[in-house]
Amino acid sequence: MQGATLLAKENKELRAAHEKQKQKRARSKRQIPAEEGLSVQEASQLLTEPVEAFEAPTPGPGIYGESGLQPPEQKISEAWDK
Repeated sequence: MQGATLLAKENKELRAAHEKQKQKRARSKRQIPAEEGLSVQEASQLLTEPVEAFEAPTPGPGIYGESGLQPPEQKISEAWDK
C-alpha cells in the first residue's frame, strides 16, 4: 500500500520535472543582432515589435528545382561538423 503511494508521488515529481524541462526547451531562442550593443529601451522595443514575415524568392535560374540544379549531397556527419 505504501509502495503504491511512494510510486505515485515519484511519478508526480518526475512529470513536474519533465514539464519544466519541456517549457525550458520551448522558450524563445531568438537573438537580437547588434554589433555595438543596445540600450534597454532599444531592446525592449525590438522585443515588442512583431516579427515581419518575408516572402521566399520565386524559383528561377540558379534556384534549386527550377533550373535542374540539385543541392550538393552532404553526409549527416559533415553537416554536424559545421
